[in-house]
Amino acid sequence: MSGQILGDRYEVEKQIGKQTGRWTLLARDLQTQERVVIKLLFLADQLDSDDIKLFEREVEVLKALSHPLIPRYLGFFEQALPNDCALALIQTYVEGKSLEQCLQQGRIFTEAETKQLAKALLNILIYLHGQQPPVIHRDIKPSNILLANRQAYLVDFGSVKTLTGNDNTGFTVVGTYGYMPPEQFSGRAVPASDLFSLGATLIALMTGTHPSSLPRRGAKLDTSRIANLSPEFADWLNWMIDPNLEKRAKSAQAALAAIDQGRPAESTTAMAVSKPANTKVSLNRDERSLEVIFPSTWGQTRLSIDRQQISLSTRRLGFAASRPQTSPRHAIRRVEYRPAAAGEPGQLTIWADQKYELGTNPALTEEELRWLGAEISSWLRLPLS
Repeated sequence: MSGQILGDRYEVEKQIGKQTGRWTLLARDLQTQERVVIKLLFLADQLDSDDIKLFEREVEVLKALSHPLIPRYLGFFEQALPNDCALALIQTYVEGKSLEQCLQQGRIFTEAETKQLAKALLNILIYLHGQQPPVIHRDIKPSNILLANRQAYLVDFGSVKTLTGNDNTGFTVVGTYGYMPPEQFSGRAVPASDLFSLGATLIALMTGTHPSSLPRRGAKLDTSRIANLSPEFADWLNWMIDPNLEKRAKSAQAALAAIDQGRPAESTTAMAVSKPANTKVSLNRDERSLEVIFPSTWGQTRLSIDRQQISLSTRRLGFAASRPQTSPRHAIRRVEYRPAAAGEPGQLTIWADQKYELGTNPALTEEELRWLGAEISSWLRLPLS
């Protein structure tokens, strides 16, 4: 179609995308001499009615949006073709490289780069989800994010949905496998659905691998194998991609506010327990580390967790400290409290690639164990089971 004039105004330069029944063209506006993008939907007999509804919805949504990092609506018309007829959507052209192209060229994004992109995209989602009614993109993935002018643009609103409650395509499954949250497979989409897709996209950028090919831990993507990933960002990513909608980040605002520290403590199920009176156990914690010291007649036991590792060691008076038991911080997966029963003392266990047992040497009271379990699980942002 190169050189063809559409709408008596737009000269086609080249095709830049093609799907069944859909073409995306780069063209020049002969009135303004600006480059534009034309999305064509061919009205063939075999075209699904939902495709037309989605296309018309994209037109209506783009008309109402005004954001510097979203393509701007320029026009819409019906185009007669030699053997067909097509609907044409005209929008501004963003000259840049998609994140998918970056991945295909072998680029792997660092945590700092990924965070910067996440913050930019979350600000776009805050705008979209803040519309009345909220606008859900439903297809966030590397190929729909462009890098241009040192900024990230969110493009392709062909799967967009508005939360009006009277949508005839409410059960149409749209999106891209690997980036879609579970609820989207049944046609449901809410603001948190876009957050899942964004989280999966960020993981793809740091691994260079499509999410469907990444290892899993149960139903969730396993972020523990991502190289050089800080515990805080790993925790935040796990919050974004939780398959359980109730446990996932609820809004782009909440996700943006927590991106540097990890998910909010209230998102865990740790019990709220006060420090027992007269305990000799000392606990110190800040954003970077947690330390617990258990004094005893013969010496002391020390538990330490920081950004890199967990360490448990015992030192007896007059002797050198025993060789510490250590594991990588990212290997920690569960905190478990077991009350005393059948003559057995209570116990607190931190599960990583090995067990870290607290409460038996030296023996701790039930109150101390519950208090430490609540503090440690809250700091790790893991449920206390």
